[in-house]
Amino acid sequence: MTRVNQPPQKPHQSNEGKFFMLDTEKSTELERTQELFDFLQGAVPEGYKIKKSHVPKLTAEQASTAVWYLQNLYWQPPDHIERCDVCGDLFNSHSEGDCLDYGSGPYHFCGSCCDGQEYAKKNKRNQDKSRRS
Repeated sequence: MTRVNQPPQKPHQSNEGKFFMLDTEKSTELERTQELFDFLQGAVPEGYKIKKSHVPKLTAEQASTAVWYLQNLYWQPPDHIERCDVCGDLFNSHSEGDCLDYGSGPYHFCGSCCDGQEYAKKNKRNQDKSRRS
């Protein structure tokens, strides 16, 4: 795996012994997590050359599980990047959305889905009356 047009960033060694660069100053945690999520589903990020046979092709659910595992084991990606249980989009829970972790799913709601029926229905059961709509 190699990266083309490498900007002056921190060097990291790939499993093939070639160096590539992480461009962490030009993207947010959410954007980097989205890139990982998409990569796990087969979308090779711009500037990388990977043999077609080495590109992962997970489902969205499998990719979400892999991201969750990395968040819990290595704390990378950061654990405040969540996947909305309604629409499937990734979102930064520090700046939008909500998590209603009681009862049955859905549990995680992005900012857009907090305006939906699923959120309103589940939030009515919220024990914390200050958080009810």
